[in-house]
Amino acid sequence: MSTPAIIIATIKLRPGMDAQFTAWKAHNDLVIGKFPGFVGSDIIPPTKPDSNEWTIILNFRSNEDLVVWQKSKERAEIIAEGLPLFEGSNFSEVVQVGESGERPDSNVTEVIFSKIKPGKEDTYREWAARIQSAQAKYPGYKGTFLQPPDEKGGFWTTIMRFDSASHLEGWMNAPERKEMLSESKAFIEHEQLTRLATSFPGWFPTDPTTGQGPPNWKAAMLVLLGLFPIVMLESFFVMPRLASLNFSLALFIGNAISVALTTWLTMPVFIKALDWWLFPKPDAPKSVHLKGTLLVCAFYALSVAIFWKFV
Repeated sequence: MSTPAIIIATIKLRPGMDAQFTAWKAHNDLVIGKFPGFVGSDIIPPTKPDSNEWTIILNFRSNEDLVVWQKSKERAEIIAEGLPLFEGSNFSEVVQVGESGERPDSNVTEVIFSKIKPGKEDTYREWAARIQSAQAKYPGYKGTFLQPPDEKGGFWTTIMRFDSASHLEGWMNAPERKEMLSESKAFIEHEQLTRLATSFPGWFPTDPTTGQGPPNWKAAMLVLLGLFPIVMLESFFVMPRLASLNFSLALFIGNAISVALTTWLTMPVFIKALDWWLFPKPDAPKSVHLKGTLLVCAFYALSVAIFWKFV
């Protein structure tokens, strides 16, 4: 098995060179993305208000793949193009073997899966570099990781990090972002957004138009709706068969079954069926919230009534 390797490059950008840096980064991504063994890149903006130091992390499947990139004429040309943009014409790199790039922790992470139209990959890379540069100017931005698909026609993965939900919302709702998203319709066939800072990460998708998940109270109501019948069925058919086990082990097995069935059975069904309530359209009447809530409560009553006969 090959050992992963990374290059960590730090640069100090000259004042007023933001647009040129965006174009240089887009060209860099376009060139390196075609090299065998390249996994993905991570760009981290300055961490202090008075700093101009950017960090770029390049991930490779193996040290051999990294060395091929380092010795390539393409890399030499890329660095030569970028040197006029950097203070003191400085471009420093550190190579680490045996680990993938460490990405700093953050409170909120938005994961975006993008399916790119055939033949539009280069256009997408250039656009991705521009949108990274734009979001880097917003408060709380902590970096973006971009990874190409493993196979042709697969999804590109973007991991975007902010220090708080409010700062992430500031960018997700920014007119600048909406303008760039309208531009992306020419080369992005489909996108799916997932936020890893919700009450129930992994169960609920986010609204592609806003990047937001459903309100916590709606998410909690739907989880209860999906979990209750599974727990009841377990109590009738599974738990009696686990009675000979230690109570803690039996309960653990029961909980594992409940979580699995809720994740892959009931939640997908309810989320699809109640999508109109979880993510109302902008022109939907305000009554949609009340109607959906009453419908879920009716399902509660029906579930209780069905199992009432068996208790």
